[in-house]
Amino acid sequence: MSLRLGPLAGPLLLRCESTGETPSDVLRLALAKELGLEPPAMPQGFASMSEKKAAKARKKSGRARRRSKSG
Repeated sequence: MSLRLGPLAGPLLLRCESTGETPSDVLRLALAKELGLEPPAMPQGFASMSEKKAAKARKKSGRARRRSKSG
């Protein structure tokens, strides 16, 4: 999805800098409000992956940490 913000881009970035939100967070909240819905929870990291993919990523992450400690 692409979105042309035009003159809204500057104010959006200022809000993001002041609140720590991402542009996606702000737009998701505004869209949910406009549609009369609750903003959806957006899991991050392993929680957003399928269980099989998350297990593979955890294993890879552990190997990388062990390698960096031994080097």
